[in-house]
Amino acid sequence: MVQKKVPSPRLKSKHPTTARADAIALLKKQHVEVAQLFKRLERASGRSAQAKLFEKLASMLVGHDAIEREIFYPACEKAMGRTDLLSEALVEHGVVEFSLYQADEARMADDFSAKCQVLSEIVAHHVKEEQDDFFPKVEKAIDKKQLQRLGAQMRARFEKAMTEDFRAPLRRNLGQVLTGTLKPAPGKPTIRLKDSKPKRRNAA
Repeated sequence: MVQKKVPSPRLKSKHPTTARADAIALLKKQHVEVAQLFKRLERASGRSAQAKLFEKLASMLVGHDAIEREIFYPACEKAMGRTDLLSEALVEHGVVEFSLYQADEARMADDFSAKCQVLSEIVAHHVKEEQDDFFPKVEKAIDKKQLQRLGAQMRARFEKAMTEDFRAPLRRNLGQVLTGTLKPAPGKPTIRLKDSKPKRRNAA
């Protein structure tokens, strides 16, 4: 008698795959990836390694900003109204963008590491408030299916953002923030920021 081979059961991952993750799971995953990049940047030695890591980190932060401010936050506002937590999150995005802009301008300067450290602390504060206070309220206000639909839209938008240079949208967004605009406003005038050449670091 030939015994049929019974396939071994597959273990389910504790973390949803990127392809199926809902909006909040996707954002949390990106929060972890950004934190890891900050740690790698802090440990990196040599300008070439630092520059490569910073480019990836900056692209992720600008892409993450895009999917939250363009897709996730508007959906939250529609479901919950403009709550204090949502308003704070929008303001904090502007602070992150300003700090990122400063770090990018200093990427060849002596204070580059210090500005990256400040950026890391600002991002960590924003992430903690979002995950501890804001996300639990969103999960009560928006059902799972809607969060999954939002997740699919956000993945597509993030992938597009990662194929583009981060500096143009960073300067555009920050220019609007400096005029007092918190939410994306495509037709609204902005303060134009100069794309200046980074200052050179002093020779060791």
